[in-house]
Amino acid sequence: MFLTLRKNDKGSFYVDEKKQKWFRDRNFRAAIDYAIDRESQVANVLNGVGSPLFTSEALGSIYLNEKISKGHKRNLDIANEYLKKSGFYKDAGGILHDKTGNTVSFDLLTNAGNTEREAVGVMIKDDLAELGIKVNFKPIEFNSLIGKISNTLDWEVIIMGLTGNTLEPHGGKNVWNSNGPLHIFNQRTEENFNEGLFDFERKIDLLMEKGASELEHNKRKVFYDEIQQIVYDEKPMIYLYSPLRLTAVRKRIGNVYPTLLGGAVHNVPELYIK
Repeated sequence: MFLTLRKNDKGSFYVDEKKQKWFRDRNFRAAIDYAIDRESQVANVLNGVGSPLFTSEALGSIYLNEKISKGHKRNLDIANEYLKKSGFYKDAGGILHDKTGNTVSFDLLTNAGNTEREAVGVMIKDDLAELGIKVNFKPIEFNSLIGKISNTLDWEVIIMGLTGNTLEPHGGKNVWNSNGPLHIFNQRTEENFNEGLFDFERKIDLLMEKGASELEHNKRKVFYDEIQQIVYDEKPMIYLYSPLRLTAVRKRIGNVYPTLLGGAVHNVPELYIK
């Protein structure tokens, strides 16, 4: 989501000012989070081969924060309560408005041709319609999508995938460090790069630094657990689901002992033909 309240060199906002104010409101982001039906996405898009995701670490990560890994169920009542806290209201036709009367509507982008993300986009559009939010879902060409993220900053909400490392969480520093090249939820231009950081971004910067300098696993995990908790609470990015990895091995292969981290054939030198 685009959280940056910034203007371009022509003095105009990259994204409509009122929309940026919505996304900078944690209650608004929480409402969207609670309105999304992750379980339906897993059932219909992944054919049940996956699980809802709520953390910045993969479900198979040795640094997963187990306390929040299960997240929460979809709950429109809670979503509506979050909206009310920030003055949003529905008119007689069920259309959502902000406290100054603006109709709540935004563009949702993803890369065209990716059938999985296109299906998810349609489902999110339908989910948020139940809150009275109009989502304009627009799959666009991949290079155009990347250009909007990297160059023009002309975007509002995007469905995209980020890879992770189940063994080393610091691999995500390009996303979570406030100066990271993939830090897309509060982008700043060169002219205002040191301005406008959220307090939680500063906290994550500090925790990432501490995590990188600690060698003992259990001590490191405390830092990365806290980062996941911050992301879960603040919701600068809303996670959807994680697919399960399936591997088939013929019965004639012996000594196969699958592991969560190494897969089915991590011990190739020890395999044999029965």
